[in-house]
Amino acid sequence: MLIDLTASGEELLKQKPKYSGKSVELVATMDSKIVGFLDIELESSPGKICHKKVEGNGMLWDIGVMKEYRKRGIATRLLNEGIGRAKKYGLQRLEAWTVEENAKPFYERYGFTKFYEYHHVRINGREKLRAFDRNGLHIVSLYAHVMPETDLEDIIEKYKPKEVFTCSGFEINVTTRPINKKRSKTEGDHTRAQEKRSHNNR
Repeated sequence: MLIDLTASGEELLKQKPKYSGKSVELVATMDSKIVGFLDIELESSPGKICHKKVEGNGMLWDIGVMKEYRKRGIATRLLNEGIGRAKKYGLQRLEAWTVEENAKPFYERYGFTKFYEYHHVRINGREKLRAFDRNGLHIVSLYAHVMPETDLEDIIEKYKPKEVFTCSGFEINVTTRPINKKRSKTEGDHTRAQEKRSHNNR
Protein backbone atom coordinates (compact mmCIF):
# COMPACT_ATOMS: atom_id res chain seq x y z
CA MET A 1 0.00 0.00 0.00
CA LEU A 2 1.05 3.60 -0.46
CA ILE A 3 1.13 5.10 3.00
CA ASP A 4 1.46 8.53 4.57
CA LEU A 5 4.59 8.73 6.68
CA THR A 6 3.91 10.74 9.82
CA ALA A 7 6.53 9.23 12.14
CA SER A 8 10.25 9.95 12.06
CA GLY A 9 12.54 7.69 10.03
CA GLU A 10 13.94 6.10 13.18
CA GLU A 11 10.46 5.31 14.53
CA LEU A 12 9.41 3.82 11.20
CA LEU A 13 12.39 1.47 11.14
CA LYS A 14 11.56 0.28 14.67
CA GLN A 15 7.96 -0.43 13.61
CA LYS A 16 8.85 -2.24 10.40
CA PRO A 17 7.81 -5.91 10.21
CA LYS A 18 10.32 -8.73 9.89
CA TYR A 19 9.95 -11.15 6.99
CA SER A 20 10.63 -14.86 7.15
CA GLY A 21 11.70 -15.32 3.53
CA LYS A 22 13.41 -13.42 0.74
CA SER A 23 12.73 -9.71 0.89
CA VAL A 24 13.90 -6.38 -0.44
CA GLU A 25 13.66 -3.54 2.06
CA LEU A 26 14.76 -0.06 0.99
CA VAL A 27 14.75 3.43 2.41
CA ALA A 28 15.09 6.69 0.46
CA THR A 29 17.18 9.44 2.03
CA MET A 30 17.22 13.14 1.28
CA ASP A 31 18.58 16.08 3.24
CA SER A 32 20.33 13.53 5.50
CA LYS A 33 17.08 11.94 6.68
CA ILE A 34 14.80 9.08 5.72
CA VAL A 35 11.97 10.34 3.51
CA GLY A 36 10.51 7.09 2.15
CA PHE A 37 10.67 3.33 2.23
CA LEU A 38 9.62 0.18 0.41
CA ASP A 39 9.16 -3.47 1.40
CA ILE A 40 8.77 -6.36 -1.05
CA GLU A 41 8.48 -9.96 0.15
CA LEU A 42 8.80 -12.92 -2.21
CA GLU A 43 6.67 -16.01 -1.75
CA SER A 44 8.30 -19.28 -0.81
CA SER A 45 5.35 -21.15 -2.36
CA PRO A 46 2.43 -20.00 -4.56
CA GLY A 47 -0.49 -18.59 -2.59
CA LYS A 48 1.33 -18.25 0.73
CA ILE A 49 0.97 -14.47 0.87
CA CYS A 50 -0.46 -13.43 -2.53
CA HIS A 51 -4.02 -13.78 -3.78
CA LYS A 52 -3.08 -15.40 -7.06
CA LYS A 53 -1.34 -18.76 -6.85
CA VAL A 54 1.41 -18.53 -9.46
CA GLU A 55 5.16 -19.00 -9.50
CA GLY A 56 7.40 -15.99 -8.96
CA ASN A 57 4.95 -14.02 -6.81
CA GLY A 58 5.99 -11.08 -4.66
CA MET A 59 4.00 -8.78 -2.37
CA LEU A 60 4.57 -5.04 -2.19
CA TRP A 61 3.73 -4.68 1.47
CA ASP A 62 4.59 -1.03 1.88
CA ILE A 63 5.71 1.97 -0.12
CA GLY A 64 5.55 5.48 1.26
CA VAL A 65 7.05 8.94 0.97
CA MET A 66 6.79 11.77 3.49
CA LYS A 67 4.23 14.32 2.37
CA GLU A 68 6.65 17.22 1.95
CA TYR A 69 8.87 15.10 -0.34
CA ARG A 70 6.18 13.84 -2.69
CA LYS A 71 5.88 14.72 -6.41
CA ARG A 72 9.64 14.31 -6.85
CA GLY A 73 9.72 10.80 -8.27
CA ILE A 74 10.95 9.19 -5.04
CA ALA A 75 8.25 6.51 -4.91
CA THR A 76 8.92 5.59 -8.54
CA ARG A 77 12.66 5.30 -7.93
CA LEU A 78 12.05 3.14 -4.86
CA LEU A 79 9.77 0.86 -6.87
CA ASN A 80 12.24 0.68 -9.75
CA GLU A 81 15.07 -0.29 -7.42
CA GLY A 82 12.94 -2.70 -5.41
CA ILE A 83 11.70 -4.56 -8.48
CA GLY A 84 15.19 -4.68 -9.94
CA ARG A 85 16.61 -6.29 -6.80
CA ALA A 86 13.64 -8.64 -6.35
CA LYS A 87 13.96 -9.90 -9.93
CA LYS A 88 17.39 -11.25 -8.96
CA TYR A 89 15.53 -13.45 -6.43
CA GLY A 90 13.18 -14.68 -9.15
CA LEU A 91 10.34 -12.14 -8.96
CA GLN A 92 8.03 -12.41 -11.97
CA ARG A 93 4.77 -10.91 -10.72
CA LEU A 94 4.28 -8.20 -8.09
CA GLU A 95 1.02 -7.79 -6.18
CA ALA A 96 -0.11 -4.73 -4.20
CA TRP A 97 -3.23 -3.89 -2.19
CA THR A 98 -4.53 -0.52 -1.06
CA VAL A 99 -7.56 1.28 0.35
CA GLU A 100 -5.90 4.66 -0.25
CA GLU A 101 -7.51 6.45 -3.19
CA ASN A 102 -4.37 8.49 -3.91
CA ALA A 103 -2.35 5.29 -4.28
CA LYS A 104 -4.47 3.80 -7.06
CA PRO A 105 -3.49 6.32 -9.78
CA PHE A 106 0.17 5.86 -8.80
CA TYR A 107 0.00 2.11 -9.39
CA GLU A 108 -1.87 2.57 -12.66
CA ARG A 109 0.63 5.13 -13.97
CA TYR A 110 3.46 2.75 -13.14
CA GLY A 111 1.85 -0.05 -15.15
CA PHE A 112 -0.09 -2.08 -12.59
CA THR A 113 -3.58 -3.29 -13.46
CA LYS A 114 -6.42 -3.85 -11.00
CA PHE A 115 -7.42 -7.51 -10.77
CA TYR A 116 -9.57 -7.72 -7.63
CA GLU A 117 -11.71 -5.57 -5.37
CA TYR A 118 -13.55 -6.02 -2.07
CA HIS A 119 -14.59 -3.80 0.83
CA HIS A 120 -13.61 -3.13 4.44
CA VAL A 121 -16.40 -2.15 6.82
CA ARG A 122 -16.30 -0.90 10.39
CA ILE A 123 -19.48 -1.53 12.37
CA ASN A 124 -20.15 -0.07 15.83
CA GLY A 125 -23.13 -0.62 18.09
CA ARG A 126 -23.98 -3.39 20.51
CA GLU A 127 -27.49 -4.05 19.18
CA LYS A 128 -26.27 -4.51 15.59
CA LEU A 129 -23.62 -7.03 16.61
CA ARG A 130 -25.35 -9.33 19.09
CA ALA A 131 -25.61 -12.03 16.41
CA PHE A 132 -21.79 -12.29 16.38
CA ASP A 133 -21.43 -13.03 20.11
CA ARG A 134 -19.57 -16.25 20.85
CA ASN A 135 -18.30 -18.02 23.98
CA GLY A 136 -19.12 -15.20 26.38
CA LEU A 137 -17.67 -12.48 24.15
CA HIS A 138 -19.97 -9.52 23.56
CA ILE A 139 -19.06 -7.80 20.30
CA VAL A 140 -19.33 -4.00 20.43
CA SER A 141 -17.20 -3.09 17.39
CA LEU A 142 -16.39 -5.10 14.28
CA TYR A 143 -13.96 -4.61 11.41
CA ALA A 144 -14.72 -6.99 8.56
CA HIS A 145 -14.01 -7.74 4.91
CA VAL A 146 -16.98 -7.90 2.56
CA MET A 147 -16.03 -10.15 -0.33
CA PRO A 148 -17.28 -9.66 -3.92
CA GLU A 149 -19.79 -12.52 -3.69
CA THR A 150 -21.56 -10.72 -0.81
CA ASP A 151 -24.10 -7.96 -1.47
CA LEU A 152 -22.45 -4.83 -0.05
CA GLU A 153 -25.68 -2.82 -0.22
CA ASP A 154 -27.38 -5.47 1.90
CA ILE A 155 -24.60 -5.23 4.51
CA ILE A 156 -24.87 -1.43 4.55
CA GLU A 157 -28.65 -1.52 4.93
CA LYS A 158 -28.59 -4.17 7.65
CA TYR A 159 -25.63 -3.03 9.79
CA LYS A 160 -25.22 0.68 8.96
CA PRO A 161 -21.40 0.56 9.07
CA LYS A 162 -19.59 3.64 10.33
CA GLU A 163 -16.94 3.34 7.60
CA VAL A 164 -16.70 1.61 4.23
CA PHE A 165 -13.43 1.36 2.30
CA THR A 166 -12.82 -0.11 -1.14
CA CYS A 167 -9.71 -2.31 -1.15
CA SER A 168 -8.16 -2.84 -4.60
CA GLY A 169 -5.64 -5.47 -5.63
CA PHE A 170 -3.11 -4.53 -8.31
CA GLU A 171 -0.62 -6.66 -10.22
CA ILE A 172 2.21 -6.22 -12.67
CA ASN A 173 4.24 -8.73 -14.67
CA VAL A 174 7.78 -7.47 -14.12
CA THR A 175 9.29 -9.82 -16.72
CA THR A 176 7.54 -8.14 -19.66
CA ARG A 177 7.42 -4.50 -18.59
CA PRO A 178 10.50 -2.23 -18.75
CA ILE A 179 11.28 -0.32 -15.57
CA ASN A 180 9.74 3.17 -15.45
CA LYS A 181 12.72 5.52 -15.44
CA LYS A 182 10.82 8.81 -15.72
CA ARG A 183 11.98 11.29 -13.09
CA SER A 184 10.44 14.48 -11.83
CA LYS A 185 12.08 17.75 -12.96
CA THR A 186 12.43 18.74 -9.32
CA GLU A 187 14.19 15.57 -8.30
CA GLY A 188 17.89 16.04 -7.55
CA ASP A 189 20.68 13.54 -7.91
CA HIS A 190 21.14 13.55 -4.13
CA THR A 191 17.90 11.62 -3.70
CA ARG A 192 18.80 7.96 -3.59
CA ALA A 193 17.31 4.58 -2.81
CA GLN A 194 19.41 3.13 -0.03
CA GLU A 195 19.27 -0.54 0.86
CA LYS A 196 18.20 -1.18 4.43
CA ARG A 197 18.04 -4.95 4.13
CA SER A 198 18.02 -7.19 1.08
CA HIS A 199 18.46 -10.72 2.20
CA ASN A 200 17.41 -14.33 2.26
CA ASN A 201 16.47 -15.32 5.79
CA ARG A 202 16.83 -18.97 6.53
